[in-house]
Amino acid sequence: MRALFLTSLLVLSFSTSAQPDFDRNYCGFAPNDSIDLTNDGIPDLVVLGFRSGTDDEPSSSGNCYLHVMNLTGTSILNVRDEQGRWRLKVCSKGDSIRAVPTRPQDDLQIPLVNYTDGSIPVANWGYGGQAEPFTTAPNLNDQHYVFRTVANDRTWHGYFTIEPPLGKNMVKVRVGALLPVDQPFMVR
Repeated sequence: MRALFLTSLLVLSFSTSAQPDFDRNYCGFAPNDSIDLTNDGIPDLVVLGFRSGTDDEPSSSGNCYLHVMNLTGTSILNVRDEQGRWRLKVCSKGDSIRAVPTRPQDDLQIPLVNYTDGSIPVANWGYGGQAEPFTTAPNLNDQHYVFRTVANDRTWHGYFTIEPPLGKNMVKVRVGALLPVDQPFMVR
């Protein structure tokens, strides 16, 4: 009985084959790409994609999202909304950015702006049966994002813009200003 069981188990193990490897990159994302805003050789931002799809395997339909996010050591300017949550501050041309205070924070004063993590939506599209076309975030050309980072043992701040991508494999970021944090600047 034991020999029969082992023989049938051996036959099953040699006769079964794995399922074919499904292409799990339904959205056609390029590999995550890092961006160095300060030209110091250390990445400051990352371009990455994620998807939300159906539970069937392989996924029959879903949505794809492309974002630009900060990496460790770099933060993006945020403002507090009416509910007290931090939201990305989107600046326009002509906005002035103050120098970052170097004094210790007063814990009794609740800040309205803060440099923290941020995720900037760049584009979205769909795949499968009810696929939506590739769509860039509205007014991406007019949105300026203020950042703070450390490079060459100094703290810097500045702003960048994201050019609306023509496809899902290319995102261009332009740095508009890069100054030490003790100097104010104007978004141009």
